[in-house]
Amino acid sequence: MHLNRLLFIGIIFTCFISCSQIEKEAETQDGFVQTNDGAELYYQVLGSGSDTLLIIHGGPGAGINSFLPSAKPLANHFTLIFYDQRGGGKSTLPKDTTRLKPEYFVEDLEAVRRYFNLDSMNVLTHSFGSIVLAEYATKYPQHLNRVVFHGSTGPVRAEMGEYYRAKAQQASPISDTSLTSRTSALLTSLLEGSADNPVSTCREYEQLSKQIAIMRGERASHRGSTCNAPSEAVKYYYQYTAQLAPALFGNWDYTEKLKGFNAPLLVVYGKEDTLALSSQRRWTEIIPNSRLLLVPEADKGSLSDNPDFTLHVITTFFEGSWPEQDAGNE
Repeated sequence: MHLNRLLFIGIIFTCFISCSQIEKEAETQDGFVQTNDGAELYYQVLGSGSDTLLIIHGGPGAGINSFLPSAKPLANHFTLIFYDQRGGGKSTLPKDTTRLKPEYFVEDLEAVRRYFNLDSMNVLTHSFGSIVLAEYATKYPQHLNRVVFHGSTGPVRAEMGEYYRAKAQQASPISDTSLTSRTSALLTSLLEGSADNPVSTCREYEQLSKQIAIMRGERASHRGSTCNAPSEAVKYYYQYTAQLAPALFGNWDYTEKLKGFNAPLLVVYGKEDTLALSSQRRWTEIIPNSRLLLVPEADKGSLSDNPDFTLHVITTFFEGSWPEQDAGNE
């Protein structure tokens, strides 16, 4: 299978394999940030802590609601700023898809930083959000204070391709071919932009993906969803952003590009996804002031799989201390 297609299918499946319905959200402050190229980025602010965390969701372009339910408990300790990346959620869906190139995601993050007057940012990323942040760090490392990568995409594209290949080979076969065929057909209609009702198609796809995960004995606790967005945004995300944006990042390899990344970095990942651990360790090999913390009884989405443990270590880190390493860490 072509690497672009394999990477995309892997990112989509691991991001939404265990999605569930989102809880009703508490009242939040929200609005829009204007970017240099005229795009509008939707944001939400939760909590009122003295320290602020900027949250970068995955996808890219999966939207605030793909990660907000998992990260929301951090609002008990910090002020959280979420924003929809371009090409998803309530943010601009560019007519010119070349505006899904990495430099636009970088300048969008910089526009959010300036809007909120954050001279030095504390940042929490999820999944492909780590790549957005790494690209940002190649240009603006001076604006990073402390960073957590949660369930991150690895720093070398070729290695992630191998990960998704191995993940696909490891997956237990499903005897119910009608279920897998229906799931595949739903995803294909989203990717091709042919779904009559993108939101309902997306919800059915996520529901069946969760069912398949449970049948395979995999964890299915993630609470976010890409479907809780305007219909046109769901359509655009699957048809364009989720496919084109990773491709436009090219053969990313941050092995030699992050010399200026001096901010403390905590890489948090579930211990049970053993295939991913080499890519997580790569971040700590590349970035000097960094550590990997493996979360017990958790897979990729440790904030959902083992929330108490993960919330504690993330809070400890952003309050200024390295959390104690789990006994299983090397």
